[in-house]
Amino acid sequence: MSIGRLLLALSAALTLIATPASAAPAGPIGSGWTEIIPQYQLDEPPGLVRHTETNGVHHLWVLSTDPSKYPGRDSGPRAELRFFNDYTSGQAQFQADIKVAAGCSRASIMQVFGAQGRATAFMAWAMPNRLSYYDQSTLYQPLYDHYLTLNVVHDTATGKVSVYVNGVAHGVFQDHGAANHYFKVGVYHQKGMSARCDVDVKNIHIYRK
Repeated sequence: MSIGRLLLALSAALTLIATPASAAPAGPIGSGWTEIIPQYQLDEPPGLVRHTETNGVHHLWVLSTDPSKYPGRDSGPRAELRFFNDYTSGQAQFQADIKVAAGCSRASIMQVFGAQGRATAFMAWAMPNRLSYYDQSTLYQPLYDHYLTLNVVHDTATGKVSVYVNGVAHGVFQDHGAANHYFKVGVYHQKGMSARCDVDVKNIHIYRK
């Protein structure tokens, strides 16, 4: 093989190595969506820093011993981005690349807020090396230490929440009733959470139709 061909082969190999196997095509699931850029607020334990942002990557973490942001109104400490994409009708879609550090367990990493008789329409929890619907059915595994592309599509007309990981469908769930909905992402302590949970989030996109 000539030196030129050898260099081309090496370049192609390096390109393949540099491209994460988990990466999904950019853009929403389905057609007819319009991207919106809602503002967001950071919720973190009072008096503590539990969020950094570097080159578009949000790093959020919580210790199980941290104080709650809303004592008596939540299940424990949180470090979350709350998006002001509030909606009561139509469809909304969340997309982001999310990485959960090894050891994180029993923490919500993404929420569709709003329901009847409860707080949320949908939660994706980090469980031991798997992503689950609340603490129930498995959505995807293995979970730890690599980015996955999470899309959550909520159709208020049908009450269905559809979940995709790396562009592949991984479940459809009922939304628990009409309400004012919005998205959250980060770390939200649930009963029995591990001592610490760390999550990295990047390439966040929110869509409506």
